[in-house]
Amino acid sequence: MATSGTYNYNPSLGEIVLYAYNLCEIRNTAIAQEHMTAARMVTNMMLATWSNKGVNLWAVDLQTVQFNQSPTILTLNGDGTTTTITYSVPNTPVYTVGTQITVAGTGTAADGLQTVTFSQNGTVVFLSSFNGSVIGGGGTVTSSSPAATYSVDQSTVVLLDAYVTTTNNSSQPIDRIILPVSRTEYASYPNKEQVGFPTIFWFDRLIDASRSTGSAGPSVTLWPVPDGTSSQSFSYYRVRQIQDSNLTGGQTVEIPYLWLEAFAFGLASRLAIIWNPQKMMLLKPLADEAYQIAADQNIETAQQYISPQIQGYFR
Repeated sequence: MATSGTYNYNPSLGEIVLYAYNLCEIRNTAIAQEHMTAARMVTNMMLATWSNKGVNLWAVDLQTVQFNQSPTILTLNGDGTTTTITYSVPNTPVYTVGTQITVAGTGTAADGLQTVTFSQNGTVVFLSSFNGSVIGGGGTVTSSSPAATYSVDQSTVVLLDAYVTTTNNSSQPIDRIILPVSRTEYASYPNKEQVGFPTIFWFDRLIDASRSTGSAGPSVTLWPVPDGTSSQSFSYYRVRQIQDSNLTGGQTVEIPYLWLEAFAFGLASRLAIIWNPQKMMLLKPLADEAYQIAADQNIETAQQYISPQIQGYFR
């Protein structure tokens, strides 16, 4: 007999929810709006847990930050004393307090050399006589030398591998790996303003201002501070959170085909806690097993070498 010849099976979240309720011994005809509301909440909670558990390979992407860049100004607001500028994020410079920046192209009193008095991802504040509001008026903000810190997308869970690129020879750019350090180790460096070729990075996992008012947002800081000549860009692989799941419009879940059963059993075991607790004891082991099978497959195939570290020893 002929097979389908297709590889497109990708049920919507609504279909998986109905199947999960069936596993909980709840028939489709018994499902009410409150069942679906709970399912949407449980789905996104479970996906958050999956983001915490490990590296979901399908949610890994490569981000690149240019050291010599001039972010475009999005909004400009001044009260005659201070001026606030916003510009796009992520992967743009975070101009720390005291940094001198050049504002150009706005056609206002804010243009010129300014000293930053407050900053967070995509925002700087400085003293200026400008009074008014400009939205989408263009203009740029730059500094005479590259910044040490750059904004990171709020959906980022963790940074994996990172490298700095030298493009003086455009036909043969050179990538050099750099290593992560902890907050404690970065804090121990006596001269954080030292300029040179970056060798380490520190990922500051702050909450975005959209979730916590006043928070600066996630950022990555390089050391030594890039000089903009020995290297031109910084690239990193990151794990981002899995996209939100909704029941509207036949939306699907952002998971691979190989994770469908793990998702269905995981959803069923969590919904059973609410709607059929007796069934939860049966579904929980099945959910754990399905997750483990999917997680064991969710790896990269590569050779691994283990060797002793040999070095001199002195008393």
